[in-house]
Amino acid sequence: MQNTVIEPGRSEKKSEPRYAELARQLVHDISAGILPAGASLPGEFQLAEQHGVSRGTVRAALRMVQDLGLVSRKKRAGTRVERSPVRREYSPAISTIAELAQYGEIAKRTVHWSREVLVDRALSRRLGLPVGTRWLHLGTSRAHPDVPRRMICWSDIYVELEAGNKICPLARHSDELVCDLVRRTTGRVAVKVEQRIRAMGVPAKIARRLGTEPGTHALEFTRHYLDQSGALMVVAVAVHPADRFAYFTTLQRLK
Repeated sequence: MQNTVIEPGRSEKKSEPRYAELARQLVHDISAGILPAGASLPGEFQLAEQHGVSRGTVRAALRMVQDLGLVSRKKRAGTRVERSPVRREYSPAISTIAELAQYGEIAKRTVHWSREVLVDRALSRRLGLPVGTRWLHLGTSRAHPDVPRRMICWSDIYVELEAGNKICPLARHSDELVCDLVRRTTGRVAVKVEQRIRAMGVPAKIARRLGTEPGTHALEFTRHYLDQSGALMVVAVAVHPADRFAYFTTLQRLK
């Protein structure tokens, strides 16, 4: 994919709500250990003064962080940090992002290249990225640790440019999921994942990398990761040849 040019004046970006920005900062501080498990957060008045916001903004931010399972709030006891790992539950049938991917961090990742892209209308229609915004495009593969030369899948991953520049060096030396790297470096948490699965033939441009023939049966997974403010933070398109991957889910009737 090549960088493209769009009409000027189309790169406006919606500002993040102040409460979501504050929540993101708190999540970052908890994830980084600045606010360790067991620590008490300052009161609402203090947080409002420190960050130059209203108490209503502080309350909304704390509710978001509490919904992530990172803090508990009790009358007279204040707000307490419960744990640093973010609860990554996606109900009803799949409990974690790692399960959503079916291989998680067990498969070994290789970053083959990274490049900045300016989103044109065609890419926006295909992946839902906002026209005129800049993203980091990572070309990656995953392989089973016992058979490193046999790829499980090829993934094109798009990360908003600011976050992408932060996580790119980490992604080259870690098998951690990209959305978790973004959370660790920016405090933006993937609280919603929208997934589309379709049958396809392996594209010729990646068939050789996957060690298969063009047009071989495959499954394509397109996942949109949205953060705590509802903003798109990561888009991943993974192609899995049919002879080395099966996707399993469990459905449970709601009570």
